[in-house]
Amino acid sequence: MKSICILLTDHQSINDLILKKSYSKLKRNKLKSIYLIGDQRKFKHSFQISKKCKNIFFINVPMIKNKLQYLKKITLCGIELFYEKKINFLINMPLNKNKYLKNKYRGFTEFFSELFDKNITSNMLLYNKNFSVCPLTTHVELKKVEKEITKKKIIDSVLNIFNFFNKNKKIKIEILGLNPHAGKDFVTPTIESKIISPTIKLLKKRKIPVCGPQSADSAFTNTKNKIFVGMYHDQVLIPFKTMNKFDGINITIGKRLIRMSPDHGTAENIKNIKHVNTKSFINCIKFCETY
Repeated sequence: MKSICILLTDHQSINDLILKKSYSKLKRNKLKSIYLIGDQRKFKHSFQISKKCKNIFFINVPMIKNKLQYLKKITLCGIELFYEKKINFLINMPLNKNKYLKNKYRGFTEFFSELFDKNITSNMLLYNKNFSVCPLTTHVELKKVEKEITKKKIIDSVLNIFNFFNKNKKIKIEILGLNPHAGKDFVTPTIESKIISPTIKLLKKRKIPVCGPQSADSAFTNTKNKIFVGMYHDQVLIPFKTMNKFDGINITIGKRLIRMSPDHGTAENIKNIKHVNTKSFINCIKFCETY
């Protein structure tokens, strides 16, 4: 049986309401242990759940004014549990990036990656049982994307995906092009001809189930057993979220500790528990139970 920790990050988001509404699932979870890490005064519903369930434990970390330092404390607490062999997965709840990351990190994936082992070769994977997507670059302005596309980054990303799916040769990793029609309509050399295509050929020689570069405008017509590697954030997240709604989870791959989060924002405007959608969070729990 696996164990997990859940980071209670942003008290102004729907973190606490998600756990309250998910009580029935948490009560009958198939995990050895669940550790909730956060401020018990700010996350009262979560604290109450830990008192009702035998295998759910609350680790109290008081909220401080510096939100980034609070986030570091609870994340390091989770990482320590991993090194003590008490957990197998880490789930962070939605947070306001401006308040908690203070523009020092592009996203939680980069923040977690630096805190865990200072190695930036991890990737963000939006996972679903039907198909998954991985943006090669995350929160980057479009005008800067091409400069960040490198042979090494493509290889590292594809290998992280291949290893995450346990080297399953039945999956197909489709790499999208950056330009319209994957650069086929251009006379001058493009990023596809200079970097993407040669890298794909190299990966094929290593017996990795990869193909491309594919034109992004038609790639998602057939998604079965596929993982799409996009050149920038919205290229793959728009079709993923449009087609899967709340049925996906955000996973950091490329680390010994798998980090994940519900695939949605903070929803700070929601105060009524009836309007809270717990599907993505529950999918995180189910993933940890079965992976």
